[in-house]
Amino acid sequence: MHAKKLKCWKCNWEGALAMKYECPVCGNSLEVVYDYEEVNKENLEKALSGCSGLWSFTELLPVRNPEHIISLNEGATPLYRSSEEFECQVYWKDETRNPTLSFKDRPNSVGISVAKEFGFQNVSIASTGNGGASLSAYAAKGKMQCHICIPESTPQGKVVQAEYHGAELVLCKGDYSDSYQYNKQQSEKNKWANMTSTYLNPYTMEGDKTIAYELFIQLGRKVPEWVVVPLGAGAMLTGIYKGFVELKRLGFCSELPKMIGVQAEGCAPIVDAWLNKQDEVQHWDKCRTIAGAIADPLKGYEKDGTRTLHCIYESKGAAVKVSDKEIMYWVKQLAERDGLFVEPASASAVAAIAQLLKERVIKEDETAIGIITAHGLKDSEELEKYIEHAREDG
Repeated sequence: MHAKKLKCWKCNWEGALAMKYECPVCGNSLEVVYDYEEVNKENLEKALSGCSGLWSFTELLPVRNPEHIISLNEGATPLYRSSEEFECQVYWKDETRNPTLSFKDRPNSVGISVAKEFGFQNVSIASTGNGGASLSAYAAKGKMQCHICIPESTPQGKVVQAEYHGAELVLCKGDYSDSYQYNKQQSEKNKWANMTSTYLNPYTMEGDKTIAYELFIQLGRKVPEWVVVPLGAGAMLTGIYKGFVELKRLGFCSELPKMIGVQAEGCAPIVDAWLNKQDEVQHWDKCRTIAGAIADPLKGYEKDGTRTLHCIYESKGAAVKVSDKEIMYWVKQLAERDGLFVEPASASAVAAIAQLLKERVIKEDETAIGIITAHGLKDSEELEKYIEHAREDG
């Protein structure tokens, strides 16, 4: 393991590896820095020769002792060519195939393994549902106690999943930001390892970046022109970009993808900042969208949205907001054409690709990857309501 230190993404403060959540100088989020000169390229080359799971990339993951790894065989998710006749090459990276049916298994596996290595027995998370359901499974596997704080509006399927894994649940009034703040306070008070996968925990994003490694393998050691990611705070987008940056730094590729962040019209603080060419993201007071998994108003941690915004700028990418109507259209199309049953947040990526093709932002000869974040069964209540309304409307 070649993780060397923690570094502030904003002011470049550096410190030792620890369960630390923000820069002591400027209060911004941290990232894991590796000693890239010491990376065994032969081992990494072997890992890049086939898709065999997240922990095949241990050369670039922050766990020293393999005995501390808590895994449910996450990663190695399939990549499908879209059946929709788009004008460019479009693929879906199907994260529904992870153990708990969402991409959250990647950051949670890495984050909880690091927590285990640092000697924690209690882990916590603020979640819109998928993250909590996932962490509860990994905590059960690692014989650790899991504490979850989620909004009262969280779909029942995600709640039940966490309950069956033995997690302690707190249902918070208000939106995700309220759950975030409550969990942060309780974690600090009780000295729990906070796994909240905004940018709060610097280790969880290391799991997200393995999506980049797998895409590189699955595309025949090529880098796509565009990677399209649904956004809450945006840690997955930044993590995927970091993965490609590392591949380039180590000499495995010469190009980097442009990152596209997608939010619903009813909750789009990052997209609004990008459209207005701002340097900082402002929070939203209220969020109303069917895509609950990405309904993050960023109240109290606007800096997280700003970090995502700057990653989009750095990659020369774009930010897009799509309507609930567009989202639900593509939920149906993915199910009927590709056999993929996805939660609304996932379909936002498809809606964005369709929109950017019309606007000629994505060109005909380019490749775009849409990240399918979670299974439709995760949000079956909302999807059922939509079907019922559709029947009533004739």
